[in-house]
Amino acid sequence: MLSLLLAAAVALPAPADLPTVPRLIQTAQPVYCAGAAGRRFALTFDDGPSPYTQQLVRVLRREGGRATFFDVGNRVGIWPAGARASNRVGELGNHTWSHANLAGLSPLAAWRELSSTQREIGHAVGAVPRLFRPPYAEARHVDDLLGRELGLLDVRWSVDGRDARLGANPAATIRAVVKGLRPGAIVLLHDLHPWTPAVARAVLRSAHRKGLRAVTVSELLAGQPPAARQLGSEGVTRCPVP
Repeated sequence: MLSLLLAAAVALPAPADLPTVPRLIQTAQPVYCAGAAGRRFALTFDDGPSPYTQQLVRVLRREGGRATFFDVGNRVGIWPAGARASNRVGELGNHTWSHANLAGLSPLAAWRELSSTQREIGHAVGAVPRLFRPPYAEARHVDDLLGRELGLLDVRWSVDGRDARLGANPAATIRAVVKGLRPGAIVLLHDLHPWTPAVARAVLRSAHRKGLRAVTVSELLAGQPPAARQLGSEGVTRCPVP
């Protein structure tokens, strides 16, 4: 598997010749946020689809927001209408087939987790994702190389709503997100709770008051590309406060 990845890298196009998202895919490294020169940010929802997805989609439509949904492959067939609905108000990303910790798998097993989800989402909505998010934010460089071979960019986040933690509640989640809202931010939320749609509504209204617009991750990166110094950086240099 590794030898195939290395051989494929020889034939890659020059990154400078590519649009933003394909160019970032070729770097085979995670992206945590976009550039700050603009008024857009990205809402993302992990772990769907779920029984609450369609209600969440209705909120996004009413509030004029778009979002990226990192769906778990084996849940798409359970709630296919949710996957299709979320694709209409944004884009779908790959969150592995079984919410697996990629760092604990062999490269072949990791490939299967990602490729099976690509096929399942492609079958459900007619298009395969260009983004993936490793569960638990755990991935090795080889996993990003695998993602590159599948045409996937590893997308993390700069604002954590903390809604997947024990004892999470709507008020605390809203406070955590609103505090971090700024141009270029990528917000992590989860399509797990019956109160997630209400949280999304509150966040979108707060963003509107701040003059910010919620778009998909792909739209955000295309319109506000991260600066070269952000890629591979850590701490405040990775996602500087404007």
